[in-house]
Amino acid sequence: MFQRQKLTRSKSARTFKGPVAWLFGRQLIAGLKWIGMYAFFGDKLDSRDWMRPEIISRHGEAPEEEAFWFDYLADSGDGQCATYNIAYLCQHDLWLPNENSPPDRDQESKTVSLIGGGGNTFKLPRGEFLFVGGDTAYHIADYTTLAERFQRPFNWAYEDIFGPETRPETRRPIYGIPGNHDYYDALDGFNRQFLKPFNQEHAQATEGAGPQLSLKGFERIQEASYVALKLPYDWWFWGLDTQAGEIDRRQAAFFLSLCNPGVSEATAESKTARKAPDKLIVATPEPTTKFGQWAREEEAIVGTFKKLDLAPSFLKSNAGNLPRSQCRLDISGDIHHYARYWGKGAADKSAHTRANYASVVAGGGGAFLHPSHTDVEEVAENQLYPPRKVSHQLMTRRLLMPWNIFQGGYIWLAGALIALMTYFAAAIPESSWSIFKLIPEEQRPLQNEGSSLLGRIQEALAIEQVNPTKDYGWDLIYALLLLALLSVSALRTRSFFEAAMERGRKAWIWAHYQFIGFHLALFAPIVFFIYWSPGGNPHPFLASLLVLLFLLASLVSLVISRRYDNMLFERAKSHRIIKWNYTPLWILMLFAAVSACYGLWHYGRYPLSVVFSDILTTSILMLTLGGLILFAVVAGGSLHERAGKLWFAALGCWHAILQISVPVLLVIYSSWITIFMVVSGAFLATLLAAWMMTRDSLVNENCLQQKKLGRQLLIIWLLVGVSAMLMAGWGEAVEVTWIRLAAAFLVGGVLSCVWFGWYLAVALAFNGHNNEAGGGARLEAYRHFIRFKLTPNTLTGYVIGIDQPVESFPKDKERPRFRLVDVFTIGL
Repeated sequence: MFQRQKLTRSKSARTFKGPVAWLFGRQLIAGLKWIGMYAFFGDKLDSRDWMRPEIISRHGEAPEEEAFWFDYLADSGDGQCATYNIAYLCQHDLWLPNENSPPDRDQESKTVSLIGGGGNTFKLPRGEFLFVGGDTAYHIADYTTLAERFQRPFNWAYEDIFGPETRPETRRPIYGIPGNHDYYDALDGFNRQFLKPFNQEHAQATEGAGPQLSLKGFERIQEASYVALKLPYDWWFWGLDTQAGEIDRRQAAFFLSLCNPGVSEATAESKTARKAPDKLIVATPEPTTKFGQWAREEEAIVGTFKKLDLAPSFLKSNAGNLPRSQCRLDISGDIHHYARYWGKGAADKSAHTRANYASVVAGGGGAFLHPSHTDVEEVAENQLYPPRKVSHQLMTRRLLMPWNIFQGGYIWLAGALIALMTYFAAAIPESSWSIFKLIPEEQRPLQNEGSSLLGRIQEALAIEQVNPTKDYGWDLIYALLLLALLSVSALRTRSFFEAAMERGRKAWIWAHYQFIGFHLALFAPIVFFIYWSPGGNPHPFLASLLVLLFLLASLVSLVISRRYDNMLFERAKSHRIIKWNYTPLWILMLFAAVSACYGLWHYGRYPLSVVFSDILTTSILMLTLGGLILFAVVAGGSLHERAGKLWFAALGCWHAILQISVPVLLVIYSSWITIFMVVSGAFLATLLAAWMMTRDSLVNENCLQQKKLGRQLLIIWLLVGVSAMLMAGWGEAVEVTWIRLAAAFLVGGVLSCVWFGWYLAVALAFNGHNNEAGGGARLEAYRHFIRFKLTPNTLTGYVIGIDQPVESFPKDKERPRFRLVDVFTIGL
């Protein structure tokens, strides 16, 4: 059918929007409130409670021909061009030279065609349905973003293939499951995009109904955010809505009832004799195997599979094995590259193949490219797209191009503000200037321009001689310990009470006594410090720091109360809540008020302007130093054990030191020529390193020595950073002026792009920050989807990739060719 269509562009001019900005970009900042609301209330707002799923059996009859075809994609709705390309391919018939065509291994060989003939004789017909595996649009899959970045590219593709009018015979069902970006909108956008509409599909909107998120080539028929499709030849397709890897009881009961048709959903959980379908495809929002790492027993996804009586074949103890009487494919997106573990392909190594099980990551539906060379080396993949060498070269080049980091969001603005505020604190306020006295008194504004605005600001922040005492060290130690232990409590509250709930009623009551006693002991010393106060006053900056620490302790107490309240919410589903259970809430809220009032009353002895200036300075430095270290440990070291996390903490510390020190030292001690030389030198050295570390002669295709490359990158970064610091601090302090303040802002903005790019490139080489590196690089290349062929005993996946998306598809005589990334088969 498709070979008769002329591949012409729509007559309307199009401007494709690029990938969204992930590094504090405008769209991300605008959606932070929704992401924050999901973080606080996502576990309470469960729209699945109102869903009524049904088995979709319209695909259950065997086709006239032996094969049944369907399509899968995930992680779409980012760059419009990439999404348009995938939308075009999945709505089109595709052709191969023959049924057993091998994957295209080299860059030039591309055997997939849009038109038959000319050597292409094996047809891959358009799928009978399209399944979208989560994260439909970015940053948040709300109505506006879905319309702009998912619906529009799909409709463009339809118009280019079939024409502007919607034709009924071209429609296919579309199904989906939500990912975390769909949940940020509380599934509102997802439900509008995938659930069966209340009015007739594709009917013109009536007055008051509003526009619908319909796609011209598809129809929506599912009734819930999870779906069970009965396919031909006794195959089943289960799409699980596993929020954070976990499955809710209502959904579990639905799928368990499918294992034994004679059992109702209400009694499915208690049924002991259950048997999952022998031939099954399981789609989840997050992968069961990723980055060459075994899933851990304690991971939520493992519990979900066990709850559904599905063998967790992806555990190390199972090594990809499944009973011979069963055949299963686990497929997901979330990771934006292609990787297959197990299964059976023509060129697979025998040690890594499995005839009846495969775990596939296929998040190439249009989102930015995740680096594919991140590899923990615990379990080997059978196929990877793009190859490791290509991934390393692309990512390293993009990350070490400072202007690319600049275009990726407002990282530059964060660096500029850090440099500006740090220089201001070192030069103007008396309390912060007096700590290190980096700038001599005679170079400060009040000594040179007493009547200027800067001079008046310095005068407003000046403090009379107070002869501060050093006896407030114990106060600082207590405040730091209080904040640290409260933070530990906040992290462990959920697990502590969950364990108590599992052990029974007595354990639950005893846990309350322990919890209350622990927090009473934490706050008891406040009484001592109220009645015992050393003579004299604390240093102004120390006083402001103590005010801040006790305010933070108050905030953490409220966080703990929130987490405990969540536990009460969970317990209320199965137990009666009595008044005693609310005691920790009252105590924590009281402690929050006492901590805040104590800090302000006991240490707030200096003018409000001074306290505010010091708190602002301290907050910026704490967020920069502590935030970057925490960011490195939590996000960067997520694939590592304790030793690896400590290594990333060191990387984060070095990154923070560079972000804070180099711009400030340059502005304090350097001439304009030196500033220009250091900034331009760091810039050029970064570009040179990008060229050097991505040469073909350095990166071997067969053996990408990632750790060796990482060490080399780290050494170069250390040399560039140390050189910049030494040159920046080499000189005498320069007079403080408005121009110097502006220079701090500009230099901080430029160098933040340099240092952040270096940090991501080095961290990525050590298997860290895969997600952040991909978001920073913002590459639309190497997109893919999978066209599946189903027969009575086999499932074959044809992975179709496009190395570089195009903005238009040429006519027949100039037909484009696409890459056959992988062909794999599982079966009984």
